Amino acid sequence: MKSICIKTNNQEIIAYLISTFEKLPVNVCISNYRFKKYDNVIIHDMEKNEEEFCEIVTIVLKSAIEKFYEKNLIKKCIKQNYFYLNEEEQEYVLKISHQIMSLPDHKIGYKNKLLKQLIKQYIQENKTMILDGFMNFRAKEYKDLLDNIVEVSVVSFLELTSF
Repeated sequence: MKSICIKTNNQEIIAYLISTFEKLPVNVCISNYRFKKYDNVIIHDMEKNEEEFCEIVTIVLKSAIEKFYEKNLIKKCIKQNYFYLNEEEQEYVLKISHQIMSLPDHKIGYKNKLLKQLIKQYIQENKTMILDGFMNFRAKEYKDLLDNIVEVSVVSFLELTSF
């Protein structure tokens, strides 16, 4: 039986993960415990289909990362790399970035495929995922792709304002 433990201190993420897994039409057992410094959401595959279980967990984690991390990563990139833009201009670049991210995957460097691949590889090799640690240390390619999307957004913004 395959299990995965997702560790975080963000109560919104925990609630999101639990409610999302509970809504899925799959046979999993979900538990939520606090050990030492993290709250843990533990998901057990009750059907013993490891490949399908990994795929489902990957999709849910990808969705959580997009919902809870992506906007902050983009904002951080804008603030660090394009600090010379005022706050209103940075907000506009953020909006352009979100519009770009809604494009089909093949137009923006296979963001969805890349993120799924990183998550799936990690959960196949590990039983525990500290979500913040994964984002800080294992998602570099994904963050680089977001940086590229921001760069395209800034160039688009500058082209629009140069008229």
